[in-house]
Amino acid sequence: MRIFLLIVFGSIGTLARYGLQGLVQYNVETTFPSGTLAVNLIGCFLLGGIGEYGLDHLAFPPDWRIAITVGFIGAFTTFSTFTWETVRLFEDGDWLRACVYVTVSVLGGMLLLRGGMKLAKWF
Repeated sequence: MRIFLLIVFGSIGTLARYGLQGLVQYNVETTFPSGTLAVNLIGCFLLGGIGEYGLDHLAFPPDWRIAITVGFIGAFTTFSTFTWETVRLFEDGDWLRACVYVTVSVLGGMLLLRGGMKLAKWF
């Protein structure tokens, strides 16, 4: 059952990332990797909230917790794309935007993950 759920939720996460990343990037109309930044920050918030809620409510079945966190959120977020885009910005000589991207991704991700955890505790 766990493998089946991982396949289903991983597929949904991949499609959600593809759709949202493209939608954001298309609407922002810039070479800055806004789409990847958006999905990674949203993913951090979701992981913080769902992870914390799942730990506090152990009645939430482990297979479903793993399917949502590892399957959906794991496929939804993308460290490799973040790294690729950062290196490309550096290679293009766009040091300022590369540093902004890294800073907002890491610090924003940490803040949003913590925000998701706080929200989960509130429920």
